[in-house]
Amino acid sequence: MIKELSRMKKYWVITFTITTLLFVSNCSQDQAKIKNETYVRRAVPVKVEVAKAQTFLSTLAYNGSLTAIQTARIIPEIPGKIEALKVQIGDFVSPSQTLVQMDVSTLQLQKKQAAAGVAVAEANLIDAQKNWERLSTLRSENAVSQQQVEKMKLGLDAAQAQMSQASAAYDLLKMQVDKATLKAPFAGVITQKGFQPGDLYSPATMMPVYTLQNVSRIKVELQITSNEIARINKGQRASLKVDYLSEPVEGEVILVGVAADPMSKTFFVECQFDNSQGRLRAGTFGNVAIAIEVIHDVIVIPRKSLIDKSHIFIVQNDHAYQRSIEIDQESLDQLVVKSGLVENEAFVISGAYVLTDSSLVEISE
Repeated sequence: MIKELSRMKKYWVITFTITTLLFVSNCSQDQAKIKNETYVRRAVPVKVEVAKAQTFLSTLAYNGSLTAIQTARIIPEIPGKIEALKVQIGDFVSPSQTLVQMDVSTLQLQKKQAAAGVAVAEANLIDAQKNWERLSTLRSENAVSQQQVEKMKLGLDAAQAQMSQASAAYDLLKMQVDKATLKAPFAGVITQKGFQPGDLYSPATMMPVYTLQNVSRIKVELQITSNEIARINKGQRASLKVDYLSEPVEGEVILVGVAADPMSKTFFVECQFDNSQGRLRAGTFGNVAIAIEVIHDVIVIPRKSLIDKSHIFIVQNDHAYQRSIEIDQESLDQLVVKSGLVENEAFVISGAYVLTDSSLVEISE
């Protein structure tokens, strides 16, 4: 019995020892695996560029609102009922295309009445002219008195005045009928609509039936300070950057003010940009960079590589090191480095915001 207990004790001791060894072995393997995985996670993927001397375009940057090159508020000149609207918001229209038709039924009747008045006045004038011709013949024969001549002349003058008055009344009504048909003054797109067919229009509302804009070109009006206006000239290149386009749109300076605004003490400058493809949208905001001068042989880095306005990360031996730099000039997307970075040094352009000094990095394409 004692031998059997001793044998079982040895058995359990051996079993415990083996189990313990296996557990320790597994723990060591897990710890090695965790250590290896931690090492892999520490390698931060980044994109880098190599600093090289290049040409930089120095610019002045301003914010501004995008405006259509032409804008027309389609407003009837006479009150009345809107009979028909020919276009909708978003429609492209050509010059002289009919946009709005006002009700002209009353005007047409008045125009007919005026035409009849012209006919009556014309008949009276013809009769007065014939009477004057007869009187002129009799006058040469001394067969009429001076009083009769004067009376007949007054009659002729009255007939002529009546004819002029009737013609003017007809022309006025004809003009009102013509103006009841509103046409596009230029080619463009309908951007707003303020009324519906059947609505009564009154000039007191001051609201246009349509707003028409020519967006084939977009303009941005800028207010420039007195210490910068001397560097801006008509014809200089301008670049427009908006949030909804990945690439800037090229344009130029069209107008440069010669006198400062008396209130703001700033100068008016207008830049225009081609919008034949319709990518730019009037009413939105953008950033305009006006090209001032070209600088050669300078270190240029993308703006996105800058951290905290004065630091970048350079990469050496698979590690990223934070470095302070000094900026000389800048544009919308680029910065000129005055000091802190030299040619052939690699610097991080993507992924820098998760780095710390001496971080292990993995360069990705």
